Amino acid sequence: MKTPIRKLCLIVALALVLTTPDAAWNQEASAPSAGPVLIKAVMCESIQKLEPVNQAVVFSIDLGRVSCFTEFDQVVTQTVIYHKWYHKGNLISAKQLSLNPPRWSSVSSMQLRDADKGPWQVAVTDENDNLLYTLRFSITD
Repeated sequence: MKTPIRKLCLIVALALVLTTPDAAWNQEASAPSAGPVLIKAVMCESIQKLEPVNQAVVFSIDLGRVSCFTEFDQVVTQTVIYHKWYHKGNLISAKQLSLNPPRWSSVSSMQLRDADKGPWQVAVTDENDNLLYTLRFSITD
């Protein structure tokens, strides 16, 4: 009596295996790539030896320039990001930057004028305009 039940169970199991779509067995392969991972984003006075110098959230207009530094890991293929610079809520500049595998840092800078005092932000976005991070800072006397 055990043999017919075993055969039936084996046939049912085999039928399930054969009729299950390939996507159910290979879910990882069909999942979309997560893309580059932002591991560091800072505002700074300058860049030296590929590293940000004097990170801050308030900068003097006397510096003449401020920089946005971003670092990405898990860059699988060459891709594009943007540093979008806003002053008092108005888009001033959108800088397109390339990322290359496997890990990459990108920098954009803004030259400061006397009229640039006040609140700023840099929105870091991917090539599809998805917001990855926002940095907020101020320019003062």
